[in-house]
Amino acid sequence: MNTEAIRENPVSRFLNSTTAFRFVFISSLFFAIDKIFPPLFIAVMIWSVYLFCKELINNRYIKKIRYRKIIYFFMGAALLTVIINSKENFVGNLYVLYWLSLCFFFFYGLHADRDHKRRKHDAMILLDFLSAMTTLIMIIGLVLLALFPKGLHLSGYDFAIHENRFVGIIPNANALAFYAAMAVVATHILWKMKKADGALTKKVKILYAVYAVINMISLFLSDSNASLLFIIVYCSFFAFYLIFKGFKKFNILSFLLRVIAVLFACVVSVLILFCMRSLTQSCVSLMLTNGESKTQISNSITTNNGSVQIKDDVEQSAPTTFKHENKNIDSGRFVIWRQALGLFEKFPIMGVGKDNIVSYGKTYLGGLKYSDFHNGLLTILISFGLVGFTVFMVLAITVAKTFLKAIFNYRDKCRRDGNVLVLIVAFCAAYSVYSMFEVALLLDLSYRVFIFWYMIGLGLSYVSFYGKRKYIKAVDFKKSTISASSHSDNPAV
Repeated sequence: MNTEAIRENPVSRFLNSTTAFRFVFISSLFFAIDKIFPPLFIAVMIWSVYLFCKELINNRYIKKIRYRKIIYFFMGAALLTVIINSKENFVGNLYVLYWLSLCFFFFYGLHADRDHKRRKHDAMILLDFLSAMTTLIMIIGLVLLALFPKGLHLSGYDFAIHENRFVGIIPNANALAFYAAMAVVATHILWKMKKADGALTKKVKILYAVYAVINMISLFLSDSNASLLFIIVYCSFFAFYLIFKGFKKFNILSFLLRVIAVLFACVVSVLILFCMRSLTQSCVSLMLTNGESKTQISNSITTNNGSVQIKDDVEQSAPTTFKHENKNIDSGRFVIWRQALGLFEKFPIMGVGKDNIVSYGKTYLGGLKYSDFHNGLLTILISFGLVGFTVFMVLAITVAKTFLKAIFNYRDKCRRDGNVLVLIVAFCAAYSVYSMFEVALLLDLSYRVFIFWYMIGLGLSYVSFYGKRKYIKAVDFKKSTISASSHSDNPAV
């Protein structure tokens, strides 16, 4: 009996592990298993139902989640919206509520587990895995681009390049751009984590540098403004923290100088990144065009029974470029946002429900171009009305205040840990701005949404850890030990 228990123990431990579930769930969304192989993703969702019911019964973590009452209000408002609009897509809207519950209680709620060291270790494994896989995907995509400079059409999708934007093996330039931007940020956070732990070896430095370069090149070639803005805000927020972290007493001159310094840092970040993007696009375009021309010249030489006859194919063929074909700076978003406001005027209080956006748009607006509004907050407003939107904003502002207070109140502790909490907050700030141009804030079953809420949960884990008396005592004991050893080594003592 004991032998059987031991044999079953690893499987049982895996199935009962929320850590394992988070890793598998995010990995499934990362590789788009829900679209490529739905039966496997259904199995993952069944696993989530088991774990969710188990946690509800045991109630070990849910009652320890920060600001859970606000979450309860939001979920209650969302459920009321679903019931009010139950005539259409009732099951689909309930499914949306279920994965919102997973988002809040398993990913945002990971901080409820008080073992911070384990949470940090798990996060390092996940971020390392995602960074490595993203880099591999980008390398395959760049090789494909080199082989097919004009793109490869297969099974109804364009690979390598689509509408003058690098897509690699992900047939969506915006999705690829976020993958690349996320990998760059994750690599930076991992660098700081391992440096603080003394685990940043020379090999790791080289590896992470390669990750960063490959993903930045991919981001530039995708010509995505939203994801580039994500990187800009991430860098600017970190600059803001470095400039203001020593600001204690309010002095108007000092304050204004720091504001000017932050604005200068933002402008410099924008100029550098846009110049680098333009340069990268031009260089790669030139390399691909030259390579393509050589191939065409070679082909024309070997035709017509070996006679040398160079045709005008090279001159007539359009060079490969990476400039977005949509010349509007908003990429059509202003039209979608006006449609959203039209729908909001008809259902302002409780909204229409996420799964009803298309059908209600067809009924009341004569149709919608997309199933979302390329704006995370606007999608929440239309889906759950002013009631749900207001409660969500209360949660967002509360969490933001907690983060901002923590990074300034625990400056020394943040510094000892490599400012990882600051970088996580910078990531959250950057993603929040990014979501103003994409749906990916809450109402999207995607890798982007769940990694965002996972990072919020990880950040709150750092906040809880820094606020513990145990942490303070451990640091004080370490200081006193170092001080005592230095005194004992001093001959004058």
